[in-house]
Amino acid sequence: MPVASSSRRKSARSRREPSSDRIEEDYPSQHAGNNDDVEGGDDEEEQPRRKVKKEKKARKRAQGDSEADNDPPVVEDDDEDNRIDIENFHDQPLDKKEGTKLSGIAQDWEMIRKQIHQGSFALAKDVATSLADVLEGDNANQALSEVDDIMKTLIDIDHEMQSHEKALSWMHQQLMRGEPVEGAVELYEKEVKKRIDEFSDRTSRKKYGLNDQYVQFKQGIFEVQNPGENIPPINDFIPREEGDESDDEDDLEIGGVTQDFKCPITLTMLVNPLKSSTCGHAFSGDAIREYINKGPPSGKSCPAAGCSQKLTIAMLVADSSLEKRAKLAARRAQRDEDDSDVDDDEVIE
Repeated sequence: MPVASSSRRKSARSRREPSSDRIEEDYPSQHAGNNDDVEGGDDEEEQPRRKVKKEKKARKRAQGDSEADNDPPVVEDDDEDNRIDIENFHDQPLDKKEGTKLSGIAQDWEMIRKQIHQGSFALAKDVATSLADVLEGDNANQALSEVDDIMKTLIDIDHEMQSHEKALSWMHQQLMRGEPVEGAVELYEKEVKKRIDEFSDRTSRKKYGLNDQYVQFKQGIFEVQNPGENIPPINDFIPREEGDESDDEDDLEIGGVTQDFKCPITLTMLVNPLKSSTCGHAFSGDAIREYINKGPPSGKSCPAAGCSQKLTIAMLVADSSLEKRAKLAARRAQRDEDDSDVDDDEVIE
């Protein structure tokens, strides 16, 4: 019987026995496992240590030990060197690349402020003019005083939000000039507080008398209660305080103007008024559109007496607040006229 040659025996044995490389792939060697144990030794040793710390702290809490609750918070990481003690973590200096982020946050403050307060200011004005229309005497004074306090509070909050916005913008400008900002959080809080304190130290005339929203608020009430009369200066509505200019100097202030609720074209009460963005005159919507459409594309002169400003359709904006005030003033004027007729009838009798 023929005997297999040595080369054939070697070939057969190689087919039966898997290679050492394959063994290493499927079943890691003991040596490799030992290496893993060596490399992971710190983790295995650290895990029980952390567990013991947590158990000790839990026992302290269970026993009512207040020291456990006062321990500084620690953020744990798999690497001991990367563990962060939050109590001792300090702000890192900001550089120019963070400037864009600060600008974006400032814009967020501005957007939130406008969304909240534009509607709030408008609501306060509408409530005040409505109360001025339906109430009289002490009832009107008390109700309007409460709305006045609300309006001032809204202005205070609005300025506080502006303080955050301006502080961030100021820091952004610092970074854009290449000046690093150290202690960003502390600096930010300091700038916000400085602006709020400066506003709080102002007199009422300087806080509210220079605020357009408050001026419109007070003028709207006066218009409804005193139709056809000249609107006095805003300082007539705000008592003088120490730090304000003397009343003699206030006499130099330009007084208010009369809000005419009649359309210069129709000479009747404003209907769906449109206001010029250039000269500020208001007109009934249909009347001013017809007037401008009859003119050249470049626009026509303002039909208000003594005004030479050019007007185009694009320059006109709707004014719903003016429309409400016009209606209220018209109703009040009608009531005054009716009361006058009643008094005349009584005298005749």
